[in-house]
Amino acid sequence: MAAAMTVIQEEKLKSGVAINRDTDPNQTGLIGEEFNDLTTSLGSLPGKRTTTNPNFAGLLVELLSQAKVKPGDSVAINASGSFPALNIAVLSAVHVLQLNPVIISSVGASTYGANIAGWTWLDMERVLREKGIFPYTSTAASLGGLADNPGGLDGRGIPLGLEAVARSGIPYLDEKGHKTLKKDVDHRMELYSQALGGRRPAAFINVGGSLASLGEGPEVLSLAPGLSFLVPSSRSTHPGVLFRMNQMGVPVIHLLNVKKLARRYGLPVDPIPLPHIPSGR
Repeated sequence: MAAAMTVIQEEKLKSGVAINRDTDPNQTGLIGEEFNDLTTSLGSLPGKRTTTNPNFAGLLVELLSQAKVKPGDSVAINASGSFPALNIAVLSAVHVLQLNPVIISSVGASTYGANIAGWTWLDMERVLREKGIFPYTSTAASLGGLADNPGGLDGRGIPLGLEAVARSGIPYLDEKGHKTLKKDVDHRMELYSQALGGRRPAAFINVGGSLASLGEGPEVLSLAPGLSFLVPSSRSTHPGVLFRMNQMGVPVIHLLNVKKLARRYGLPVDPIPLPHIPSGR
């Protein structure tokens, strides 16, 4: 994860994107802007900075090990533009554990996420692949929260998001937010199933608060961050992918509510400077 962060930092600077020392004092390159056209919703700056601790990759190794995932197993991943550092932590753990990931990504990002034009999560994924850090490519990509909210300051979020998907060459998931939620969840389940040859994944890893991943039931608010073998039953008529996976007996790793997640596993909140490697309970 530290190597991946260094690549992102160096390539961002080479491309002429300045790293804001006020919002990103550790100069990670993984903290975006507060509001712009790719911004979908509010996010916590201390929470986003907390995720840039490379020891989160160690936490993911621990959680996947607790889930009894073995080398050669396949995992399904929902990657969010809101948390590029957590996406990198997940892929780092997948890489060292020799797992086979099936990734569905979103472009839009909450405040301070991967919301800089030209440096969306899909752009970061591509750079890390081209630089030999990870060999992975998303199976499909959606606009994320831009589907319900055009985004940003002048409604240019959707065109910018579509440009990012086209630039990546990744198949586009044309999702319309709440209006097409059931169809979108069904489609994602089909994509995962097709990529896995009809087999269940050894685990489902959810990064962020994607509507298609979580659905819209009240149970979403009670989901504990970290590993769960059994999540609360969804009373919603449109449960998200996370609930559907768990109904199939798949353990889920839910990466949201970052400060609570960090405290639960002994990682510091908003550390300056970044901790040494390894550290954390």
